[in-house]
Amino acid sequence: MKVTPDPTFDCSDIIGKVFDDKNANGYQDQGEPGIANVRVVTARGLLVTTDAEGRFHVTCADIPQMDRGSNFVMKLDERTLPSGYRVTTENPRDVRVTRGKMVKLNFGATVHRVVRVDINDAAFLPAGLELQPQWQQAFEDMLHKLEGRPSVLRIAFAANTSNANDKAQPSLTKKRLDSLAKLARKRWREMHEKPNQQQEQAAFPLIVETAVEAVEGETQP
Repeated sequence: MKVTPDPTFDCSDIIGKVFDDKNANGYQDQGEPGIANVRVVTARGLLVTTDAEGRFHVTCADIPQMDRGSNFVMKLDERTLPSGYRVTTENPRDVRVTRGKMVKLNFGATVHRVVRVDINDAAFLPAGLELQPQWQQAFEDMLHKLEGRPSVLRIAFAANTSNANDKAQPSLTKKRLDSLAKLARKRWREMHEKPNQQQEQAAFPLIVETAVEAVEGETQP
């Protein structure tokens, strides 16, 4: 006689949802609907698409080790999100699965406002990483204006390709960009460490992106 184990007791199923994380807190709260037709992918290449309610299901996703379980990884394909949406949860996500148990794995995404800041060497102190005094307060005021909805701060550094100094100091440009991005994240944290008690809404996470863009200028004699 041959005994065949029931896959119900060996397999781990994955259920999940891709939802509109309107407050960008990483959890599905009341009134946050699912997002349809979003693709999620397993580490082995299995593609799953969410239904009209944003739900997905992977049957027998893994057969974990009997004694200590296993890790299971899934990634949301951000290219399949609606236009303007960005992920608010970890991506990819890693969950622990055990035999015979179902595991929930959700992804959050929402529309982010994109605020672009164009900057060049003239905004910084000579050969330094700090902004000129007249721009420090302007940068601070801009951060306060990002309150109210999830935002992406995109800092674009205009490097003059005709200027020999710009060509010779790419490391300084990168250091200035990194310093400004670090300052934005630091000030954003400080702004919300002791929030106004009259303000009940929690702060949204701030995404900071940086880029160097080449700009043609007049050749210096």
